[in-house]
Amino acid sequence: MKVLVTGGSSLLGRTVANLLVARGDHVVCFQRSESGSTAIDERGDIRDRSAVLRAAHNVDAVIHLAALVAPKAAWEEMLAINVEGTRNTLAAAMASGRFVHISSPSVAFHDNPCVGSKALDADYDGGDGYTRSKAMAESLVRKETTVPTVIIRPHLVWGPGDTQLIGRIVDRARAGRLALPDGGRALVDTTYVDDAATAIIAALDHCNAGDDATLEPLVVTGGEPRPLRDLVASILEAAGVTRLPRSIPAPIAARIGSAIDRIWPGSEPPLTHFAARQLSVAHWFDQRETRRVLGWEPTVGLDEGFNRLRAAFASSSDSGHS
Repeated sequence: MKVLVTGGSSLLGRTVANLLVARGDHVVCFQRSESGSTAIDERGDIRDRSAVLRAAHNVDAVIHLAALVAPKAAWEEMLAINVEGTRNTLAAAMASGRFVHISSPSVAFHDNPCVGSKALDADYDGGDGYTRSKAMAESLVRKETTVPTVIIRPHLVWGPGDTQLIGRIVDRARAGRLALPDGGRALVDTTYVDDAATAIIAALDHCNAGDDATLEPLVVTGGEPRPLRDLVASILEAAGVTRLPRSIPAPIAARIGSAIDRIWPGSEPPLTHFAARQLSVAHWFDQRETRRVLGWEPTVGLDEGFNRLRAAFASSSDSGHS
């Protein structure tokens, strides 16, 4: 199969591309910089429809992971990349035949705990630009697609080389600036990157007309919810960080996030109101339907994932001292 993967320079995109190549697929990665994967790179901007269509020429399927994640980026930029970029990629997929769209569970977040939840409607319209634009993009895909389409919402993807979740937690802990709402007691599910990638490939394999996988969005997690404080402690232990995070009452964290929302000049604030609320409430999902329709199970999981993370940090430390 010939597959176009957008956003191949991300941790998840690169992992998906490498696994597809390893099983014998012909893979093209489309992004602005080199992907660092074993696939063929086609560099370009997701906002340029003609460039996306050229990259997708003669492919059998498109997997769309490209997105702007920065929580405080300009709204116009969020729309251009996350919504119109999705529209461009969908156009390429409708010319090729199959589409796997990578969304986010946050598109259905409304301050309420997710306790054994299924995938709810992508109707978030609050103040977090990334989440609002991803909700708009998912709704666009569901309304406009004319080809078999699977929508996957991976939850909190992490692994060695992750600069988003892992990198931020470790950097802030080392600087003594990591605090968890209510001490991190909320029960949270996450997804090791290899498990998220194999779920996406399973979605590709089930992206056929009439398949159950094409009917509704599917949340993907590792299915091992743990208190946030335990997850953070395992990450810090793997990184060799001994400084533990502070606890802050959830309402205060939310107020601080709101204040930062108003005054922070850049696109990467240390905290937002949306992030404070998400970190304060439980987030774990019923995986039975996802696993049934995809015929998929995670094979790495938390404990082995932390072993791999520990080994990656140790290897990085050894390289730095050689």
